[in-house]
Formats: sequence, structure tokens, C-alpha cells
Amino acid sequence: MRAFFLAWQFLTILPGKRGEREIAPHLWGRSMAFYPLIGLILGLILWSVYFLLVFFLPRNLADGLLITLLIICNGALHLDGLADTCDGLAFGKTAEERLRIMKDHRVGTFGVLSLIVILGIKFLSLNSLPDWSVMNILLLALVLSRWSMVQMTYRAPYARQEGGLGRAFKDSLGKKDMVLATSFSLFLSFILFRFWGMLLWLAVGIFTLGLQKFFEKKFNGFTGDTLGATNELNEAVVFILASGLINILEL
Repeated sequence: MRAFFLAWQFLTILPGKRGEREIAPHLWGRSMAFYPLIGLILGLILWSVYFLLVFFLPRNLADGLLITLLIICNGALHLDGLADTCDGLAFGKTAEERLRIMKDHRVGTFGVLSLIVILGIKFLSLNSLPDWSVMNILLLALVLSRWSMVQMTYRAPYARQEGGLGRAFKDSLGKKDMVLATSFSLFLSFILFRFWGMLLWLAVGIFTLGLQKFFEKKFNGFTGDTLGATNELNEAVVFILASGLINILEL
């Protein structure tokens, strides 16, 4: 259970058992096996609040508040990674320059634009969904996006030669942890949307593989920031594809 609570502590700011001050190195990787489960629990909490909001607020406002609550619950951790990644890509000429820029706490123009675009896409995609589908798609988006971080960590090399927190995850993430996270995300995809859920699971897997190759080319691997970007981009991918599928199937 220590690995589960470490994942909870790392991915959310919500109340829960805090980890020990001294974290055993092997727990960092082991905790990633629980990332999709954390996504599911977080999705259920958000849905419970959203279910109440839509009773007395217009749908547009409820959708906007749901996106806001997701940001708050994550502590904006993944959005910060996306902004830093986009700034590094925009202003760095080499992998070393990009990694150095990503360490700068200031957010540049491209970082700000990336936040506006990703949040706008999420809101528009969510707002386009019929009421009956919001809960399942929210759960699926949060589960698959967190699974994608496990996939990225397991497959890609760590980029920073001087080390960092991402190195602890990379070095201690085992095949068993990857299999558990993958099996859970695939099972839940089938439970929520049957064939179409498995199709979305496959799409996220392929998209994450493409991101991995891109990050290896631009940064020589992944960092904590690119993991955050991976999560945010895959959340948006699930919302977009689910919205498109529902639109086509309802025609």
C-alpha cells in the first residue's frame, strides 16, 4: 500500500496518507503500477462533484468548472510540464539547450499558448459530449493518460545525464509494474466502452509511442516535464477521439 499512497501523493493534492520522508528507491517505479487506478479514483471524485453541479448550473459553466477542478486536484503538475516542454522545443536549438530552458521556472510565450490551446480543446471536447457519456469518457481519459506516463517511462531513456527524480522512476519501474498498469487500463477501457474503448486504448498507446520517438529526437529521452506533457496531450486525445466517435455513431 505504500506504493499506492506514494502515487496518490505524487499525482494529486487531495487528502490522503502521506508517504514517509525517506522514500525507498524501489517504491518510485512500483508506484507507477497504480497510476491508472489513481486516474480512475480521481475521475470518480470529479464526476461526483460534476453530477451535483449540472443540477443547478448551465452545462457550459459546469464543464468549465470540471476542467478547473481537474487542474486544482493535480496541482497543475502536468500543465507545468507541458508549458516547460513547449518552451524548450520553441527556444532550444539542441537537446542540451532545450533541457536547460525547461529548468527555467519562468513560462515563455509558447508555454502560455500551449496551456490556452490544451485547456480550450479539453473544454470544447467535453462540452460537445452528450450528457450520458461524460462520466465514462472522463474516467477513460484520466485512466489512459496516466497509463501513458507509465508507458513512456518504461520504454524511453531518461534524458538528463546529471540525473533527477525521473531517473528514480526509470530505474525502479519493472516489467511487472508496466504489465499491471497496462492490464488495468485495457480492462477498464473494455468495461467502459467495449470495442470502442479498446480502440481508444490502442490509439493512446500508438500516440504515446510517437511522442516517445519525438522526445528521444528532441531531448534524447524523457524528463519529468515531458511526462507531464504526455499526460496532458493524451487526456486531450481521448476527449477528441471520443467526441468524434460519438458524433459519427450518432449520425
